[in-house]
Amino acid sequence: MVNRFREELHAGKSVEDSVVATVNSAGKTVFYSGLTVFVTLSALIFFPLDFLKSFGYAGVSVISLAVLGALIPLPAIMALLGHKIDKGVVRKSGITPKEDGRWAHTARNVMRRPVPVVIGSLLVLGILAAPISNIAFSQVDSRVLPKSDPAAIGAATILDRFDGFEGSPIEVVIPNGVGRETEVDSYLAQVAKVDGVSRIAPTETYGNDLRIQIIPSKASRTLAAEKIIHDIRDIPRPEGTLIGGAAADFTDSQDGIASTLPLALGWIAFWVMILIFIFTGSIILPIKAVLLNGLSLVATLGAITWVFIDGNLKWLLGDFTVTGALDTGTVILVAVVVFGLSMDYELFLLSRIREEHMAGKSNIESVATGLQRSARIITAAAVLLAVVFAAFMISGVTSIKMMGFGVSFAVLLDATLIRALLVPALMRLFGESNWWAPKPLRRFTITH
Repeated sequence: MVNRFREELHAGKSVEDSVVATVNSAGKTVFYSGLTVFVTLSALIFFPLDFLKSFGYAGVSVISLAVLGALIPLPAIMALLGHKIDKGVVRKSGITPKEDGRWAHTARNVMRRPVPVVIGSLLVLGILAAPISNIAFSQVDSRVLPKSDPAAIGAATILDRFDGFEGSPIEVVIPNGVGRETEVDSYLAQVAKVDGVSRIAPTETYGNDLRIQIIPSKASRTLAAEKIIHDIRDIPRPEGTLIGGAAADFTDSQDGIASTLPLALGWIAFWVMILIFIFTGSIILPIKAVLLNGLSLVATLGAITWVFIDGNLKWLLGDFTVTGALDTGTVILVAVVVFGLSMDYELFLLSRIREEHMAGKSNIESVATGLQRSARIITAAAVLLAVVFAAFMISGVTSIKMMGFGVSFAVLLDATLIRALLVPALMRLFGESNWWAPKPLRRFTITH
């Protein structure tokens, strides 16, 4: 908003006209980009984990306030400041709008050889994504703590010296089990044969109900524990039998996430494509944006897998325990946040390209000028965000370290390889088809 206000002032407009033009152009972009991030973060509310729901509610609240702040008080502040908005700048050349510069030259060079650029970029993304074949999911336990932490030391000692996890048993309750001892004994005999069951504790009686503790030989929040729970639940059991405990909680939450994931992905893809279509008036651009951001996200997950499952880059990130799996909640949080931020950058870039194209410029010049006018802001925002999240990497808790690395890596990848190379190259390959839409649908788009 501030950058566009400066552009309008330097074009010779009055302060009032500059504010109006800014809200009419950059204001629309802020509104639609905010709306896109809003619907993306709201997908977190669908998941059955309070951890993710809380981030969803907080995210949509912050985005709403940020958009309102940009559209209501900020224009008033800019009107009060007027030409004083340029005072105190460190680099005078940075406030003068340019249609030609380093970013425009980069875009033109890319568009001269779009096919090699696309192939090369996809190869890089493919290499980054390759480790994703090893990805596995679990939830946090004591192993995410620093190795010197007392809880981590205690858990490691138990794992090393004992064959069962006594502190996190699988709880089995059989209501009205008294008097059905033969059926219960037969059931427990089958449970004892399940791979991963260390032993079964003596049965406890509470009135007419029976309580049995099954001691697993695997940690309760791992893929192995999930398999144990599924295997036990597959065994025919006395009527009314309840199976709980930490491992069952983990299994049910993982199953809940898996069942919710298609709904969340569908929600994000549908609304993002609708909003980008309304904003750009194009059928091609929304599909391309979702696919590019999907590729960027897969590459990010591949990099996270390479670091935190394969155990690389400890010299940079600090020591951590390699558990062989990623925390499910953290991965979903990183994926949703990164997708929302990527769409935010996409709309900022497409807004300027669309505006230049509607002003009569060719597809190539629209892309070059649009990148020149918006890439500096996008890159600065990405670097700032990457630096902030990079601070999380010094944490001794692995899940926080992973979130910091994932978001930092993703925003830098998106602001460089995706926005500076792939977007201009694909815009060149599609040409004027970028802006095509069926005539009946064009009335649903906005003007710039």
